Amino acid sequence: MEIEELYDGYVDKVYKFFYIKCLDRDIAEDLTSATFVSYIEHTEGEASIINDHVKYLYGIMRNTWLTYLRNKYRKQEFAIETMDDFEDYVAQEIEKFEDVPVKERAARVIALLPDKQREVVSMRLLEELSIKEIAAYFGKDTNYVKTTYKRGFRRLKKLIELQGHLTHAGKEAI
Repeated sequence: MEIEELYDGYVDKVYKFFYIKCLDRDIAEDLTSATFVSYIEHTEGEASIINDHVKYLYGIMRNTWLTYLRNKYRKQEFAIETMDDFEDYVAQEIEKFEDVPVKERAARVIALLPDKQREVVSMRLLEELSIKEIAAYFGKDTNYVKTTYKRGFRRLKKLIELQGHLTHAGKEAI
């Protein structure tokens, strides 16, 4: 299989996968590029040995995603003792949160939903896809999408209400 054929046939799927997982277009684009670059690097001279190029691509996708997660969640040291004024720090953190666009804040709460609900709700609310488009993407009927969306949206409302209670209690919002 030629790399151009593989790229043309799977770039949208790879991008959508990464976008649904991280809800950030720039990161999804970077991870998509990294996946195909890695595929090219690993298959140079060995393309004829690989039996199933699509499975090989999905394996690289998986490794790219896991590497991204490992790097993202590495522990960062934070010493509260080194701060001069904790009150200023709190004010700055709240200001940073309030500067985040509503869509991005919604994406953070949507990320807390179970996998299928998160995917359907983010596709519907953030990507603004129709029920039919989402159903076609999953290869399911529209009733599946409607039911999953309805359940996810109910859970999303509860999470937002909980976030409101936490914010009013003086804790950092999601």
